[in-house]
Amino acid sequence: MSSAAGAGVAAGPDYDAALVSVPFLVDDEFIPSGCMGDCVTSVTIDSNCPSRGEADAQGECHHFVYSADTAPGALGWAGVLWQTVEQNWGSQPGRAVEAGATSMTFDAMATSDDVTLTILVGGMNADDGGKACSVDTDCASDKCQGNACTPPLHDTLNLSRMTPLTASWQPYSISFDGQSYGSEVLSGFGWTAVTPAAAGTLEFYIDNLRWE
Repeated sequence: MSSAAGAGVAAGPDYDAALVSVPFLVDDEFIPSGCMGDCVTSVTIDSNCPSRGEADAQGECHHFVYSADTAPGALGWAGVLWQTVEQNWGSQPGRAVEAGATSMTFDAMATSDDVTLTILVGGMNADDGGKACSVDTDCASDKCQGNACTPPLHDTLNLSRMTPLTASWQPYSISFDGQSYGSEVLSGFGWTAVTPAAAGTLEFYIDNLRWE
């Protein structure tokens, strides 16, 4: 586990290597692997950022291009969640984070002024416990027992904020507003957006992701 610069890492007999210290860089503990909505067919992800959000930005800089999907069956929205491991929708534990974090901060920029994202912090809450199933892979929990899905693990923290972006880097802060994140966190950050206009794209960058 890496620590944010200046955060300090506990040492000595009480140090718990399995516990994420606060503050921390989201990219040290979570990966942007949770494709949602039309993401698989219409969102590309790379690290080709023209600049960084701040001179001393840490973690990864993420570049997203969301292209309009007009194919039959398209859902009209897409998004990405930062998960503990790829495709962990509640089948595996989250990260244990020490108490005290009160906000999520990041820098973001779009290629135009008409991009609005819904920013998510936590929010991993697949609701298929009890759903009829025949194999484990039918379930977010990856457990099908007696032809019914077992309840998946889920986040306690569930924040959703509409966030307009601009064509220049801006800092953003999402307050936890006193909400608890409990004993574990399955998703440290995420975004969703509605599909762009026909033949259009939404292109944006997210950098310097931190829990503080």
